Amino acid sequence: MSESGFSPRVADLLAAIRKQGGAWTTHRVLRTHSKNGHAAPNRGTARRDLDLLVRAGHLVRHYETPDRMFFTLNRAKGDG
Repeated sequence: MSESGFSPRVADLLAAIRKQGGAWTTHRVLRTHSKNGHAAPNRGTARRDLDLLVRAGHLVRHYETPDRMFFTLNRAKGDG
């Protein structure tokens, strides 16, 4: 999916991730959505947004433990 095909919420999230870098969790995504004025009521929304960016090739999923993960920019794609 091209970036122009993202919803405003996901496009703003990708811009924030590119600007801030680092590790991204659902909690950080929800804080960012709130700062950007987007409604994101729960972790499921944040997870779906992160998964969409993984499928589009912008993010890489990392497993800290089997039940804890975080996401970073996909440097191989040229992000960040």
